[in-house]
Amino acid sequence: MKKLIALMMALMMVLCAAAACADGIKTLEEGKFIYSTSPDFPPFEYIDDDGNIVGIEPELIALICEKIGLAAEPLPMDFEGALEAAQTGKSDAIVSGVTVTEDRKAIYDFTIPYTTIIQAIVSKNGAVTMDNLGSVVIGVQRGTTGHIYAEDDFGDKVVVYDTYSLAFQALQNGQVDCVLLDDAVGNAYIKQIPGLGIQPTTYEVEEYAFGIAKGNTALLDAINAVLAELIEDGTVQAIIDKYM
Repeated sequence: MKKLIALMMALMMVLCAAAACADGIKTLEEGKFIYSTSPDFPPFEYIDDDGNIVGIEPELIALICEKIGLAAEPLPMDFEGALEAAQTGKSDAIVSGVTVTEDRKAIYDFTIPYTTIIQAIVSKNGAVTMDNLGSVVIGVQRGTTGHIYAEDDFGDKVVVYDTYSLAFQALQNGQVDCVLLDDAVGNAYIKQIPGLGIQPTTYEVEEYAFGIAKGNTALLDAINAVLAELIEDGTVQAIIDKYM
């Protein structure tokens, strides 16, 4: 009975999404969902060998958009720029490994969360831990929660970069001692760069969601309806597992 009720609810949400689309979802360009993203954030979004933006979020948002009758179109830039683009009307949303925070809720209308992460520390041989984090130089990406935590706790020890690619170059060159970032992304980078290790932090668990431009309720509701279905039927986890 519980499974039948869940299936009926999922069907109702899909029908609601279709109705929202039929009523006219407002986007910057008709028929398109333009999302700002920082594609140096594997496995969530990154550029493959053919120059395409791929990863967990591009695949997931393309599937959602297909179901509500929109074509997903990435707008690549650095993370801080991606945040600003959704805020200032240059994109319909930010889809870029965004943690839901109270400050960000004032700027974006967030979808339901689709996964969780924790902050982690990447360093040479995994030598930096929470125990000695305050005595080393920390690299962060501008605008991230790692940036916020590091500056709040270790302000004079923090070096800020526009992209994680630059932060990891600095780590390899000895300009910083570690990089503070989301654990899934840290694991992706240590697979690419020999000699690095990862350590967990004690910072709180964070939820990822898509940040929709404020006030676009029809678009938010349509995405949420499909996203809830894809979480319920295991599609979201399958996509995550594919890239992890």
